[in-house]
Formats: sequence, structure tokens, C-alpha cells
Amino acid sequence: MSGATFTAWYTLVVFGIIILVILWAYRPKNKDRYDSIAKSVVDDDSTDVKQPESRRKQESNNNE
Repeated sequence: MSGATFTAWYTLVVFGIIILVILWAYRPKNKDRYDSIAKSVVDDDSTDVKQPESRRKQESNNNE
């Protein structure tokens, strides 16, 4: 097998793997998982607001 033939087959294999990954990612079965992950990111932002007062004071002292 020459170098050009190997490169052509390698390119086709990599392209096929990329297509398979894209098809797997957009399967309707994964929609619920991705929705829950997206919602968890928004829910985690609320933890910054509920810091104890002592923690906020410590952070403000560190910034000075």
C-alpha cells in the first residue's frame, strides 16, 4: 500500500468517524440528557447568591 492510498483511506475513516459522532450527538434519544445538562448550568448560578456573609467579607478583604 503506497503512501497516497494509505492517506486516502485514513481520510475516509476519520471522516466516517466524524459523521458517526455527529449522528450520535443529534439522536433524539439524547435530547432529554442535553436539556437536563443545560438546565443544571442555569441552576448552579444561584449558588453564588446564597453565600454566607462571612464568606463574602473574606472575599472582599482578599480583593483589597
